[in-house]
Amino acid sequence: MHMLKILKSALLALIGAYIVLCVGLYFEQSRFIFVPQREVLHTPKEYGCDYQAITIGGEGETLRGWWLSADPRLSSQLGSRTLIYYHGNGGSIGANAEHACRLRNMGFNVLIFDYRGYGASDDVQPTEKSVFQDADRAWDYLTRNDGPGRAVDPRKIVIYGHSLGGAVAIEMAKRHADAAALIAESTFTSILAMADMEPKFGLFPLSYILNQKMDSLDKIKSIHMPTLLIHGTADDVVPPSMSEQLYAAAPGPKQLYLVNGAGHENCAATAGKNYQHRLVEFLSTVPIYASF
Repeated sequence: MHMLKILKSALLALIGAYIVLCVGLYFEQSRFIFVPQREVLHTPKEYGCDYQAITIGGEGETLRGWWLSADPRLSSQLGSRTLIYYHGNGGSIGANAEHACRLRNMGFNVLIFDYRGYGASDDVQPTEKSVFQDADRAWDYLTRNDGPGRAVDPRKIVIYGHSLGGAVAIEMAKRHADAAALIAESTFTSILAMADMEPKFGLFPLSYILNQKMDSLDKIKSIHMPTLLIHGTADDVVPPSMSEQLYAAAPGPKQLYLVNGAGHENCAATAGKNYQHRLVEFLSTVPIYASF
């Protein structure tokens, strides 16, 4: 009888600990997903690109970023389009400076910024809700008169996102169907699908616990703008099969570009000139509209 009481107490303790872990995971999961860096260690200048530091928003909602004006000799090839760049879950815009410069050198105007919690933007713990809010603020900055010049016609904006930023880009494409095109690189189908890949989360009822969803696979079904999905075949962070699933689900004009041998961060560097060729080829199918 005494042994049964001990076993019962131990079982109750284990159940209690499990419940505590589930509750903790529910309330703290954003800390597993978003890994911000406050330091901005690199700028486009290091890669040969001039840029303008910009501020978006006001008190308590301030975002910091950069505006890179396209070389006018190249921008005509892309129809003088502006690319809004949503970066991934780690680092800051500094970690994306080289690629922002690369895209600028292809002929895009580029707006890249840090979500709140990242870089010099306001210091909050990022969540799915907050990064979507910040993504919309950046969109408004471009399309209204408070942008880095006159307002940009939404039909001349290319929405681009890398990794988790691809999920942000897909959300923005759903909200702003008047954008020119969507490019999502090295991105996933959903947070749940990514969590299911981690053995440490296998003991938890994730479908009930997750409040950070970023369900891009469901959202992309309603996006009809031209869409380009890019993924490295050797990506060991997000499997390329996820971009293949997104491609299969997208109903609009679409292209899938699998970069042979590329990992999670280096599709453009691995592909070289073919990366630019594929972007230009993709955008050649997208109508070019006159400015306002």
